[in-house]
Amino acid sequence: MGISDLRDDVAQSIENAKADLDKALAELERIPTVEPAALSFVAHAMGNYMNVTGAVLDLLTNALGDHPDAEVRQWLEGLHHLLDMTHQTVARLLRVYEPKQMPLQFDHMKLEVLMERACAYHRRSAAQKQIEIVCRTAGYVPQVWADRVAVAVVADNLLSNAIKFSNPGGRIDVQIMPSPGGAVCSVADHGPGLTPLMQAQIFERGSITERRPFGAEAAGGYGLVVAKAFIDRLGGRLWSDSEPGKGACFSFRLPYRAPEGVARES
Repeated sequence: MGISDLRDDVAQSIENAKADLDKALAELERIPTVEPAALSFVAHAMGNYMNVTGAVLDLLTNALGDHPDAEVRQWLEGLHHLLDMTHQTVARLLRVYEPKQMPLQFDHMKLEVLMERACAYHRRSAAQKQIEIVCRTAGYVPQVWADRVAVAVVADNLLSNAIKFSNPGGRIDVQIMPSPGGAVCSVADHGPGLTPLMQAQIFERGSITERRPFGAEAAGGYGLVVAKAFIDRLGGRLWSDSEPGKGACFSFRLPYRAPEGVARES
């Protein structure tokens, strides 16, 4: 297939997508309310679809990344940007969603693998502020028992906050380590840090702190509330260690297995 044929196919696909979107928006206007369970299901499904799309896009980039036609490379960059925007949209959707209503799907998972993927994704936005993200695993870490989407939302919140509150040219250290009964992940920045009062309030719904991002990023403070709600439901713990002027470190612990006598959610 030639480049011109490929362009025609892409153009036709875009037209078809626009038509499908117009139809979906028309149908959406007929829906009076959104059911929480349906919202959760769609968010989970979109996450799965994006993972598959991202894997295919990586394969295409490896195969066509050095294509002689610059327009092909531009299309690939555009698709990467589109995927990033979709990831951010779903992340925002899950942030405003009430965590206690979201049904969880527990499974054994490698925390270090999920965190490395989250770091790889956020390195793109961190690079815009010349911020380095370093992810390390200390020794062998057994698999944890958790919901992958919930942990991904927690990782997104902690890494997003670390980037927001880091000085340009700074560094974010992510470490995953084993502990008795569970794995611990820490995300540390070298920003302005937190006062004791801020640390006492930062996980409370509706709390407002004086901490402000270095850039123009929005920081409503709800991300940490959502993250703690998810970690609590996963049977874990989320906490912070910080001093003013010395950065902040947010850590969470997830169990290796479901607690005795506790039913496994699904």
